[in-house]
Amino acid sequence: MGKLLFWVFVIVVALLVARIAARSAVKGHRRQARRTDATRFPADGMVRCAHCGIHLPPSEAVRRKGYNYCTLAHSLKGPRP
Repeated sequence: MGKLLFWVFVIVVALLVARIAARSAVKGHRRQARRTDATRFPADGMVRCAHCGIHLPPSEAVRRKGYNYCTLAHSLKGPRP
């Protein structure tokens, strides 16, 4: 009976350790994902297409006659009134 209780105790402890490790890994992954999204798409660094209104990073925008556009085709059409 003593050996059985010992093994039950060992198994319960192993399961608890595995559960704690899994939670820690998930929290770390979520923190990393938030950090990556914040650096990839900064909210204050976005510009608006003068033709369709879509928001995009300034590095991807086409600049023409003082306006920002999402594509060359929209820059040729010009801004919407």
